[in-house]
Amino acid sequence: MSQLKYILDIEGTVCPISFVKETLFPFFLKHVDSVVKTEDPSLQALLKQFPVSQDPVSLKQHIESLVNNDIKDSVLKQLQGHIWEQGYKSGEIKSPIYPDAIEFIKKHESNVYIYSSGSVKAQVLLFQNVEGGIDLTKYIAGYFDINTSGKKTEAQSYANILKSIGVAPESASDVVFISDNHLELDAANQVGVKTLLAIRPGNNPVPDAEKYTSVTDFSSL
Repeated sequence: MSQLKYILDIEGTVCPISFVKETLFPFFLKHVDSVVKTEDPSLQALLKQFPVSQDPVSLKQHIESLVNNDIKDSVLKQLQGHIWEQGYKSGEIKSPIYPDAIEFIKKHESNVYIYSSGSVKAQVLLFQNVEGGIDLTKYIAGYFDINTSGKKTEAQSYANILKSIGVAPESASDVVFISDNHLELDAANQVGVKTLLAIRPGNNPVPDAEKYTSVTDFSSL
C-alpha cells in the first residue's frame, strides 16, 4: 500500500481561525498607508495590478475593502506576504500552530503539503516562524495557493495539486486533504481525494457536519 500524503489547510486546521483575522489582517492594515506610497518596484508592480486608480487614496480604499470582506484576491495575497514578512522578521508575528499539528507535520515529514488561499510566500513565513522558535519548513514537501493551483472550492484545483505532487488520478485516495471548510472538502472529494473535517475551537459551524469524517486532534491520525 502506498504511503499516504497529506494536504493541510492552515486557518482553522493547523492554527486557530482567529490568528488571521486578529493578528495577520490587523498587522497588514496598519501598514497599508506606507504600502500605497511605496517606492519598492516589486510592490509597485503588484499595486498596478489592482483595477482601480493608482492614487494612494483609491488604492487604500480598495485594499481595505478586500481585506475587510475577506476577498480571496491573488494580488492582495501576494502583497500581504510581503508585509507580513516584515512582521515575522521583527518578531512581532509568531505563528500559533497547534502542538498536535506540529507533531503531525514532523511525524509525516516529506509527505505533508500545504494548500491555503494565502500566498506561498506567506505560508512559508508562517511555518518558518512558529511560537517557541520552531521552523517547520524542513518537514513540509510543498506549498500551493490560488495562484499556483486555483481556488480551493474548485475540484480542478485538487487535480492540479495531484499532478504537481506526482499522484495519478487513479491513486487520488492515497492523498488526504484536511480542512475546516466543507466546500473545500466537497471539491477535493470530486477528484477522489480522501478528506477530513477539522474541528477546532472557534471554528464556524459546518452544515451537515455529520456527513464528514472529522478530526479534533491530529494525534489521533
